[in-house]
Amino acid sequence: MVFFANMRSSLSACIPWLSRLISLSVVVVLVGLMPDIAGIDPSQSILRARAGAQQLLTAEALQTIREDLQLDRSAPERLWDWLTLAMHGDLGVSWVSGVSVMESVQQTAKTSLLLMSTALGMVFIMCMVSVFYTMQRWQKNRLAHHHGSLSSVLVSLPEYVVASLLIMVLSIWLGWFPPYGWQGIQHLWLPSLAMALPAAGLFSRLLNDSLIRVLNEPWVITWLSANISKFQILRFALWRAISNLIPQIAMTIIGLTGGAVAVEQVFSIPGIGRLILGAAKSQDLPMLQGGLLVLLLFSMFISSSSILLQRWLLGHSITSGKLISSHSSFRFTQSKAKRTISLFIFTLLIGCACWALIRNPYAIQFSRLEAPSFAAPFGADAVGRDLLARIGGGMLSTLKMGVVATFLSLFIGLLLGFVTRFSQGLIEITKGVPYIVAGLLVAGLTGMNPNSALIAIVLVSWAPLAAHCASLVMEAKAQPYTHLAPVWGTNQWRVLRYYLLPYVLPPLIRHALLRLPVITLSLTSLSFIGLGVKPPAPEWGLLIAENLPYIERSPFGVLLPITGLVLMAMAINLLFDD
Repeated sequence: MVFFANMRSSLSACIPWLSRLISLSVVVVLVGLMPDIAGIDPSQSILRARAGAQQLLTAEALQTIREDLQLDRSAPERLWDWLTLAMHGDLGVSWVSGVSVMESVQQTAKTSLLLMSTALGMVFIMCMVSVFYTMQRWQKNRLAHHHGSLSSVLVSLPEYVVASLLIMVLSIWLGWFPPYGWQGIQHLWLPSLAMALPAAGLFSRLLNDSLIRVLNEPWVITWLSANISKFQILRFALWRAISNLIPQIAMTIIGLTGGAVAVEQVFSIPGIGRLILGAAKSQDLPMLQGGLLVLLLFSMFISSSSILLQRWLLGHSITSGKLISSHSSFRFTQSKAKRTISLFIFTLLIGCACWALIRNPYAIQFSRLEAPSFAAPFGADAVGRDLLARIGGGMLSTLKMGVVATFLSLFIGLLLGFVTRFSQGLIEITKGVPYIVAGLLVAGLTGMNPNSALIAIVLVSWAPLAAHCASLVMEAKAQPYTHLAPVWGTNQWRVLRYYLLPYVLPPLIRHALLRLPVITLSLTSLSFIGLGVKPPAPEWGLLIAENLPYIERSPFGVLLPITGLVLMAMAINLLFDD
């Protein structure tokens, strides 16, 4: 019996590693077979990447490319050769430039790691400022009035939008930093800040929510009654709050390393994210496979280390059922002022959408970049179309797609977060794929259909929620009442219904709502690379892309969609701020 028990324990420990191996293998195989699956001839993209967009696609030139790269061989044969070389540390050479993939990946990875380290330091400083503010309010017994409107604003702005605004303000208007390039230390701060601000907004909100929940636990009153200093209580509470969010720290590190594709693209930084993006666009399979493999291995290493670190921090309390903590609730705020402000914002957004319904978003009826007037309250775009009609008309469709993507991400994250023994590898692999690269891969595998952007965003957006869910499930199972429930004869369904879900759902739903604006803008940003909605639809991502070159003359086309998402984020978070 002891032998079989040990055997089951060993098999259970091997399942997560088997999940990692299978998930990594599936991604590598799908990328390697992508041209055949999608029916794409990579020789056309390779020829244009080598010779320029004006190169004529003659039959002779294409045949030369095929012979040079051995594209006449089947994709499984090429994939097998690449895997054989990769096992010996050789990732091949680029189909476009002919340089070594390993050397290119190493150089760009160093750049991305430096950028990530600087951004992570900024995130740490900003989060500590937010945490100290929360601690001060707790010491003054004003914790119930705490809310994170600033963090909601920061989370609402994805990196490429923050990067564009920082360039406009700090580079063009003030002249403090160079707008792009990677030649010296002066080029490091602006992209690092663009990456750090949204990450700090998300993590500081999650950390403050966790800290507030810990400070409301019964042991705090017991320690205060025992005359234990508030400093010791706050130190232990912060340790508990951080230990609950170790997987989110890992997610932040992964996102700042490989997920900074947009920032690297905006600032012309030679990082690994930009390398993978360029390889995906040009169908440079060896470079795409090598870059993704390194990025995914890094994601698996960071995620696995975070799980081990979390288990070490929580210690024996995980398995002994002695982790005592209170679960939070999900309800509308009890503050009349917050409800009023939230209702006012929703009314303003709905009023703008209704006003736009009686206007034509497609008709060219004004002069180019016309200034705001009575006839065109927000002015006109570069073509002469009414910006009010386009911004208001695109609001409902943009928000609808964002809500659908957020709900699907929450649902998938909740399901897979409960079975991390089997889904751990999939979570880690998914967290390592930048959403822009995921969009290109989805487009390559499924074709350019209107749902490509939605599929791509859902495929990468559920992983942070699943990691958070897994952490909450582990914490919920370590509670004394959950640990002893089977001893009392409680079946698994009742444990799930009355013990686990009430503990997991409130913070997870708040996390999903916090991600709603950035998921929405991530959907819109895929319009930049030709996925999803096509022009001339009044979609907010297209509006930002179309009007960004004219932001100095006509800022409303860029600032108003961003402001709309920021206001929506503030309204949602104020509504559920308790």
